[in-house]
Amino acid sequence: MKKTPFELVERKGGVSEFHLIHNGLKVLIAPTAVAPVATLGVVYRVGSKDEVAGHTGATHLLEHLMFKGTRRFNRDKGTEIARILQRIGANFNATTWLDRTNYYATVAVEHLETPADIEADRMRGALVRDEDLDKERSVVLNELDRGENEPFGILLKGLFAHAFIEHPYHHPTIGWRGDVEAIQGDTLRRFYDTFYQPDNATVIVSGDIGEQPALDLVERFFGPVERGPGRRPQGTIREGQQRGERRFCEHRAGELGFLGCVWHIPEGLHPDLAPLGVAAQILSEGVVSRLNQRLVETNLCLGVHASAMESHHPGLFQVFATLAPGIEHADVESMILEEVQALGAAVPKPEELARAKVQRRTDLAFQRESPARLVSALTEGVAIGDWRVVVDEMAHVAAVQAEDVMRVCSQYLKPLHQTIGWFVPESDPESGR
Repeated sequence: MKKTPFELVERKGGVSEFHLIHNGLKVLIAPTAVAPVATLGVVYRVGSKDEVAGHTGATHLLEHLMFKGTRRFNRDKGTEIARILQRIGANFNATTWLDRTNYYATVAVEHLETPADIEADRMRGALVRDEDLDKERSVVLNELDRGENEPFGILLKGLFAHAFIEHPYHHPTIGWRGDVEAIQGDTLRRFYDTFYQPDNATVIVSGDIGEQPALDLVERFFGPVERGPGRRPQGTIREGQQRGERRFCEHRAGELGFLGCVWHIPEGLHPDLAPLGVAAQILSEGVVSRLNQRLVETNLCLGVHASAMESHHPGLFQVFATLAPGIEHADVESMILEEVQALGAAVPKPEELARAKVQRRTDLAFQRESPARLVSALTEGVAIGDWRVVVDEMAHVAAVQAEDVMRVCSQYLKPLHQTIGWFVPESDPESGR
């Protein structure tokens, strides 16, 4: 009898986790026969948090270079990755975030071998050439230029930079301009060898394919991949407790004002994330939510949104508002803080809690609407630290009580722990008018 190359780790909620014994690769299989398509994703447990000072933006630049060629798929052979995937009608992309980098493709199920072949080859066979770096560096610098004209992006970058002083969540995923301009190919190749290894990756397959055929596919293409030479650094930089309000103001050319308020909260696997998520729903989800009633329905703001960040390390509870023309930032800020503090001073009404929990559970149900959505959700679960959070979150939300919402708001959303940012639009920022 043939010895299986996989170790079954767990089955839960329609998802099965396996461990490819030979090289340490983790595998998640989630069959969903909603259409004759399948999505294959690869998530590497490396993000901008893994960058060091002077090398910010390395993760994002490397993601760009991963499309420029591998030993088998490259322009010299006429086998460019994008062209091959386009030829089979794939919907494909890659993204970089704080805690992870992911690559995915959704294809007709009979073409699933193609993205599997590509992903397996670039796991250890990417070329990472200097000439490609020079071209992609220009692309990323153009992205940075565009970001300087996006008010929300400016505000978000400032909030993270002020809220996180010690932790690498401080710097933007795209990196600081000076680092992007200076980073060298040797640095990216070392970064690649350190983090792009099978024992630092998870392959996720979902769609109209059975578990055994999916495992056979993974074994065929990823089984031969050897572990890389790099050793990943150990240890985590922890952010110290914030002991006073921080704030900043950006005066830039623009038409609309934006405002953001953030507070430190625990990591994504902490049990308090469920009630914090429900609190965000109560504040901003739907027309009858507290901040919509207070700010949008009264024409003070064009939009408002609250969320509890789910991240591998402690993150942020965030509230953002887009101000209507002529409205003062100070007035909107005062109203947001009043509503946030009120949620920590008294339990929400039963109808508020029930509505928020239904809204949140509906959002979670949409994650299983298609193979692509499910792979995306599982990707974020892997990045947080445990894919099972995707399966368990529905029950966690259902168990949230009104007292839980009040407790977490009182505990985490304190004035001493808040960071506030304003984006103030001006016709001529240099003159102060």
